[in-house]
Amino acid sequence: MVNPLNLRTRARSRTRWGLLATLVGVAVMSACGAESKRDIGEIPYALLSDYEFFDGPMAQMVPAQGVLPYTVAAPLFSDNAGKGRYIVLPEGKTMTVTEQDEWEIPQGTTIVKSFFFDTDRRDGPSDDDTRIVETRLLRATADGLKSHIYRWNDEQTDAEYIRAGADVAIPYTDAAGAEQVQDYIIPDENACGSCHERDDVLRVLGLSTHQLNRTVDGGSANQIAWLSEQGAIADIDATGLPSFPDPAGEMDLDARARAYLHGNCSHCHRPGGGGGASGLKFTAWVQDEAEFGVCKVPAAAGAGAGGNAYDIVPGHPESSIVVFRMASTDPEKKMPEVPTLLADEFGVDLITEWIAAMPSRDCASPED
Repeated sequence: MVNPLNLRTRARSRTRWGLLATLVGVAVMSACGAESKRDIGEIPYALLSDYEFFDGPMAQMVPAQGVLPYTVAAPLFSDNAGKGRYIVLPEGKTMTVTEQDEWEIPQGTTIVKSFFFDTDRRDGPSDDDTRIVETRLLRATADGLKSHIYRWNDEQTDAEYIRAGADVAIPYTDAAGAEQVQDYIIPDENACGSCHERDDVLRVLGLSTHQLNRTVDGGSANQIAWLSEQGAIADIDATGLPSFPDPAGEMDLDARARAYLHGNCSHCHRPGGGGGASGLKFTAWVQDEAEFGVCKVPAAAGAGAGGNAYDIVPGHPESSIVVFRMASTDPEKKMPEVPTLLADEFGVDLITEWIAAMPSRDCASPED
């Protein structure tokens, strides 16, 4: 069996958007997966270690039995944080697969997501230069989803439950060898609703067919099929199910851009989301280009328009509000509004390339 340490560190890869957890060893982890699924009881506990999610030293994040790692095709940018994602189901329970939007998770399920940073960015990531900053839990209760956040200590031995969030300074060595400090925000647990809330109800985000239907273990296995083998979902044939391409890959530009916008923007920009009033819909299955911004006049952009008149001007990213707001770090203009501090350079480049490739037309003139 592949060393489970690969699931956090060695299997990570640098892409144009920064350090990501690519969990390529996930398909060989059946021995670490489904033999026992436990109900971990009432939370929040004081320390992350109290849940016994991980075996061995905490910072290695080796999943214990019943803790299933997973990865997504189009991850949400979080100021260049890498992420380790895990599912913990109560004994005998399974998730329900849906064709669109989030899978249904049973009461007692805990979704675990850890955020970590490469502190020496001169070379590729290694086991010795990673700092874990926070771990977020999303727990399915009888009263809906509840969020709980844990801040890791400097010794990287454990994480403590916090309610109010925190500002963290992360020292690192940049690609040129200079010493730098990155500011990072651990959100207040109530702020999780800014992304996860739709129609006043908290939702899971990455657990969807489009995001999970992808190959893992170096391309040798399908992740949905693997989750089925672990007993996490019903037996299912993933062939023909919808899937997202890797936005940083080599597939069709339009498909990659739409996957990126879905993964990074659609939790708000959809009916019932925080950005629903804007009229922009960034879910990947929206077909009407006007709904995802092409020649669309913004509902109320204000300074966020940057002097531009339309959300997306085909052939002209420099005149498109979407690109302007993605590239900004001004809290009054930037998108997403919270909680990031940095602009996603990869995302800006991708959406710029996508808009530039659209056949140019004058949005002020009706189409022929």
